[in-house]
Amino acid sequence: MILGIDTSSALTSVAVVDDAGAIVISREHEDPRRHAEVIGPLLAEVIAEVPAIEVVACGVGPGPYTGLRVGIASALALGAVWGVPVHGLCSLDAVAAELRAEQAGAPLSVATDARRSEVYWATYDAAGHRVEGPRVGRAEAVEARVSVPHAIWVARRVRELVAAGVEPVDIDVPLDAHGTDTGATASALAGRDLLPPRPLYLRRPDAVESAR
Repeated sequence: MILGIDTSSALTSVAVVDDAGAIVISREHEDPRRHAEVIGPLLAEVIAEVPAIEVVACGVGPGPYTGLRVGIASALALGAVWGVPVHGLCSLDAVAAELRAEQAGAPLSVATDARRSEVYWATYDAAGHRVEGPRVGRAEAVEARVSVPHAIWVARRVRELVAAGVEPVDIDVPLDAHGTDTGATASALAGRDLLPPRPLYLRRPDAVESAR
């Protein structure tokens, strides 16, 4: 049983999938400002319906600052309590895996709302491997299909990778380094599938320290 959590969009989404990738139970709530308030009740409802969880999977973004931290912190806490591995996954990779089923054999691009007229985006080859990104940019400059990440997609994608024997990797550059998208994060993630449960921000948070 794999528990998936994703808070990289306006959705707070949790789900459990079994070893075959079938959805056991899923719940979601849409409100970009209430991730922290709703994730506890959603998790409690989902966990009550399933036997022991063996893996926790969380979308690590890119996504908005506060909401992203809520999902990742919840995944880390549950993993520590249960003594099970916690794997991070680029949320755009999960969307791409779902879209690949609809567009088999074709390259594709994925974009999600980054607010302020921007999108987080990545491109994938015909086999579904990320070949560019994740990055952030102006929406009008990115030709991509805009989709919403979902915990079901995250859990299923992690299940596929674990079943294929993919080993989780650490990253040799800080994934949470704020600032303009210099491409350092995208370069560090090239060819990486299972990621550490650390957030991908790609840009500075809205809240900054006031000048003294």
